[in-house]
Amino acid sequence: MRRPVSPVQLGMIRVRDMMNARPEKVTPETTIDDLIDRMLSQIEGCFPVVDRENRLVGIVTESDVLHLLHVPTRRATVGPDVVRKLRKRMATTVGEIMTKDPVTVGPNASIQEVLEIMTAHKLRHIPVVERGKLVGMICLRNIVELYRLIR
Repeated sequence: MRRPVSPVQLGMIRVRDMMNARPEKVTPETTIDDLIDRMLSQIEGCFPVVDRENRLVGIVTESDVLHLLHVPTRRATVGPDVVRKLRKRMATTVGEIMTKDPVTVGPNASIQEVLEIMTAHKLRHIPVVERGKLVGMICLRNIVELYRLIR
């Protein structure tokens, strides 16, 4: 029987040691069609969104694309939430559907801290930022791989 991985072990491993230091990224101007093509060609269903200076401006996931495809089957009342969803459905660029100001971590954060953030915010992907610039991505898949290595 395997013993659980301890928080102490996860507290000693840093994000910089497990992150993807070269994540695929997109810009706010990337078209939805290009985004879908790129999502279909990779395993991860997430892209950090950066500006020309590689500053993180958002994140776009498969869930954001799902909202483009979903057509509600029941009538909805008109309100800010409905208007926002309608705008997303009519979007043509990543900038129109991305999550702005996503939760981030620094490269020196521990894997234990990342797990706490992922659990609290129900996230699977977190951009890694240093001095405002994107330096990587840490995903649940990275942590699952680490779990197999430690055990």
